[in-house]
Amino acid sequence: MLRIEDLHVRFPDNGSGKEVTAVCGVRLNLAKGRTLAVVGESGSGKSVMGMSICSLLPHNAVISGSIRLDGMELLGLARRNMRALRGSRIAFVPQSAGLSLNPTMRCLRQVSEVFVKRRGIKAKAAKHAAQDLLSRMGLMDRDKRRHPHMLSGGMRQRVLVGIGLSGAPDLLIADEPTKGLDMARQRDVQTLFARIREENPAMTVLLITHDLDLAESLADEVAVMYGGAIAEQAPCAKFFGFPAHPYSRGLLAALPKRGLTPLPGRPLAPLQRPKGCVFHPRCTAADEQCRTYNPPLRDTGERSVSCWRHV
Repeated sequence: MLRIEDLHVRFPDNGSGKEVTAVCGVRLNLAKGRTLAVVGESGSGKSVMGMSICSLLPHNAVISGSIRLDGMELLGLARRNMRALRGSRIAFVPQSAGLSLNPTMRCLRQVSEVFVKRRGIKAKAAKHAAQDLLSRMGLMDRDKRRHPHMLSGGMRQRVLVGIGLSGAPDLLIADEPTKGLDMARQRDVQTLFARIREENPAMTVLLITHDLDLAESLADEVAVMYGGAIAEQAPCAKFFGFPAHPYSRGLLAALPKRGLTPLPGRPLAPLQRPKGCVFHPRCTAADEQCRTYNPPLRDTGERSVSCWRHV
């Protein structure tokens, strides 16, 4: 359903006069009805890649490559046509629910507006539909009529997801849905997305997260990003059972339940991309080939890996 080929996104850096590479040659395939979790440290390019799909990047972004939805090219699509897709065929649920909701409008109205504008439903019927949707999201009637600042972070996240679902999208992109939430609220969001997948089996989900537990519980496949590129893409069980890329192994080893072993070194600085493999400064197995040549993303059976050491 979603196919991304050789996606590059760059931004001008006014301080240095150089361009910052946020996404570098990303290639992803996502089949209809599947959930793909894109994971990695902050700054790896996950959110920029997600916003590229919906054409939500700032005007100074330089984008090249191909993003196709059911064969339709999205890059270069006229603004009017992209606006028609957003909220209907594609829904983007941004991170930081407290900043993404309209503070002056009650939550019920924010959801019902989507039913009116994207699905052409009359106002009264839209209100009922919004009430039913927010009930399925786990909100009480009194909470639906409140302004966003009166709700907890977890409740605001549910409203934001409800806005995304109200357009009945084919593709739902959720960007860091558990960011800033405590453990209890994170579990609520995990339960919410599990229910969404159960109720909408045909919907395709792109889950952008640094929460590996969330990815493991919800995803069919996992793609790991580092330095703006895909390091590995594999079925969920294979990724968590037998990670192939050194960065993937480092991410999993850093989990508390797997030993809490921190990754060596620091994440890649945007203006300091090394020659060769972008991960080699932090990789204990790197050799001269890794320091000289950038490995391609190679298909090896059910998974794709960008590493010279993986055969």
